[in-house]
Amino acid sequence: MAEYDCPSCKSWKGCPGKDWYDFRDIRWCVYQIIWMLQNAGELNAGIWPEQIRGHSRQLRAEGYFVKAKIAIGELKARLDCTHNQGELLITQIEDGREIASLSPGAYELLMYVKGKNRKPPDFRAWQRQRRYRDKMHQSGRIKTTESS
Repeated sequence: MAEYDCPSCKSWKGCPGKDWYDFRDIRWCVYQIIWMLQNAGELNAGIWPEQIRGHSRQLRAEGYFVKAKIAIGELKARLDCTHNQGELLITQIEDGREIASLSPGAYELLMYVKGKNRKPPDFRAWQRQRRYRDKMHQSGRIKTTESS
């Protein structure tokens, strides 16, 4: 079976996820966010969790800790926009929960944190906008087209 290619991923719903991600693979998919939260201790220490493989010596233009600090820093910045509600998601991920077993509040936090670009900085406004959009879809006022 071929390894799943994260950079070409279009939707996290069809993604099987992986046990390890390279910094180049990070596209802020929900599986990658969960992986980063599970490895937050190493990332905070400036260590990118290594996959078991052969290491080669090579000259690097930056310190070994830079990529880990960039990734965890961006994740922290996204969670800081949630008005201290990010602890709910962190706690449930540390408890070993999968996406299907997350509480509705933690799932909504995960949806806010995911994505290539950051959402608007006010988490509560984003929640209201999302609930309104869901309500309009359910009432039939907004029609969605299904693509093949």
